Amino acid sequence: MHPPLERPHPKCQKEIEEIKNCHDTNSKLKFWACNDFKYALDRCFKAEKNEILKKVNLNLDDKWKKEEQAFMEAMGHKNSFEEYLNKDAEYLKERELAKGRKMKGSS
Repeated sequence: MHPPLERPHPKCQKEIEEIKNCHDTNSKLKFWACNDFKYALDRCFKAEKNEILKKVNLNLDDKWKKEEQAFMEAMGHKNSFEEYLNKDAEYLKERELAKGRKMKGSS
């Protein structure tokens, strides 16, 4: 299944035209006739999706830091959750115990 072909896909226009032409010229009973065009369309859409995700996630770490800072300011906290955990004696003790158990299990 592919996304709607009516939506603009500038880089995949050739593949869209090929699959539409194949669907128009072949019987629906011969469902395998357009498989090669479908595979090409899927590859193009996958590349398009990966490109969009790269653009969206370009500065993701900075965005997360800004969101965390805004949340801390809104809630009146001075430390992040990680900073809080690194100062919590009980948490640090449990983390060391877990490391010790992990080391024993791997030898």
